[in-house]
Amino acid sequence: MNDLMKAIVLLNDKLTVQNIEKPTAAAAGHLILKMNSSAINSGDKFFLKHPTPPGTVKSLYDVKGVSGVGEVLQVGEGVPNEYKGKNVTFYRQLQFSESVVGSWSEYAHVHFLDCAVLPESVDPEDYSGSMVNIITPYAFLKQIIAEGHKGIISTAGNSATGIALLGFCLTYNFPLISIVRNEDGRKELEKLGAKNIVVQRDANFNQQLTETALALSATAIFDGVGGQTLSTILPLIPRSSVIYSYGYIGDSDPFTFHTSTLAVKNITIKPFANTSTETVKDPEKLEKALKDIGELIHMPHFKTKIGKKFRLEEIDEALKYIGNNGKKPVLYHG
Repeated sequence: MNDLMKAIVLLNDKLTVQNIEKPTAAAAGHLILKMNSSAINSGDKFFLKHPTPPGTVKSLYDVKGVSGVGEVLQVGEGVPNEYKGKNVTFYRQLQFSESVVGSWSEYAHVHFLDCAVLPESVDPEDYSGSMVNIITPYAFLKQIIAEGHKGIISTAGNSATGIALLGFCLTYNFPLISIVRNEDGRKELEKLGAKNIVVQRDANFNQQLTETALALSATAIFDGVGGQTLSTILPLIPRSSVIYSYGYIGDSDPFTFHTSTLAVKNITIKPFANTSTETVKDPEKLEKALKDIGELIHMPHFKTKIGKKFRLEEIDEALKYIGNNGKKPVLYHG
C-alpha cells in the first residue's frame, strides 16, 4: 500500500510538489477525502502573500489550498451518517483543527463542519471553489437580519459571492440591490432572477441607487470592492447605513470621503469576516447552515465559474491565470 501522496507545499518560500504522508485514519469529527478538484480563489492567493493570522487553521506539512471538492473515503467518530461516501464541497477555515491537510493534494483531511454534502445529481467539479463564496453571504444575511436591517446593497453584484448572496436573498425573499460595472453584468444577474440592478456606467446611476436604496430601506452595504466604488456610493446610501467591508477588488484606489459625511448621515464602517459571525462560531448554527446550504446548492447561483484546468505540477501557471467574467483556475486531481 502506498502511504504517500502528491501535494503542493511551501518550501523555502517556493511552492513545490512533494510526496508527503497520506492521511489514513480520520480523526474524530473529520473526513478523509479523495480530492476531485480545487479552484484557486482570491483567498488562496492572499494567504500565500501574507503571514497567517493567529488562530487561523493551518495545514499539516504546510499543504496549501483552502477550498475544494472531494469524495468522502472515511469518516471519524462523531461524523453524521449523511457524509459517508458522498461528495462534499469544503472551505477548511471554518472549524478549528490541528490535523487538517489542505486541498492542493491528492487526499485531504478536514473537519466535517467545513463541508456541505453535494446532491448526487450535480457535477462535483462545479463546486471546486464554492464553499467560501456560499458560507460568507449566508452568514452575512443571518447577521444583518439579527441587527435589524431590511435590505442590502452589494457592491460586487456579479462576483461569485455577490451571485451567491443573490441566491439566498431570492430564497428568503430579502431585498437586494446589486451593483454591476456594465450591461453584461446586468444581463447575467437578470438571468439569475435579480430584480434590483444598478449599472455603474449608466448615466442615471446615482439617482437609481439613491431612490432604490431608499425605497427598499437598504442600509446593509456588503462591500466586496472598496476603493473608488465605495467612494462613489457613500453619499448615495441611506442614513444610518452600515458598510461591511469584506473584499478589496478595488483596493489599488483609495477610499476617500469627507469625514462630515459619516456624522451627517450616521454611517458606520466595519470589517466583515465569515469566521467572526455567530453562524460560524457556534457549531450548532454552523451545522444547520451547512444542511441549509446542501438543500439549496443545486441552484445555479452557487456554482464555481471554472476557467482553465491545471495539474498540481502546473501550480505556477495556475496562479498566473486570469479568467474573464470571474472564471477561476482549477487544480485537477483526477
